[in-house]
Amino acid sequence: MTDILRITGFLMMLIGGVLVASWFIEPLREVWPLLLDLPLPVRIGLGVAGAGLLVVLATVVHDRISADPDSLREQTGTDDNGET
Repeated sequence: MTDILRITGFLMMLIGGVLVASWFIEPLREVWPLLLDLPLPVRIGLGVAGAGLLVVLATVVHDRISADPDSLREQTGTDDNGET
């Protein structure tokens, strides 16, 4: 459980960094007032959906990290040399 929370925290920091960086790009700066003009339930819904996306991504990453290497090789279709 700690690993999932840690991964979720790193993903949130990454997305936060991207959002902060988007402020410094002039064309993306024009999107922010449009988001603030949305009704409150829509903004809350987008926030909850974003948090859900982060949790799903964190579980997928955690599953990949903790998976057996043989099953990963089987899923990706590569042999021991990394070739298909």
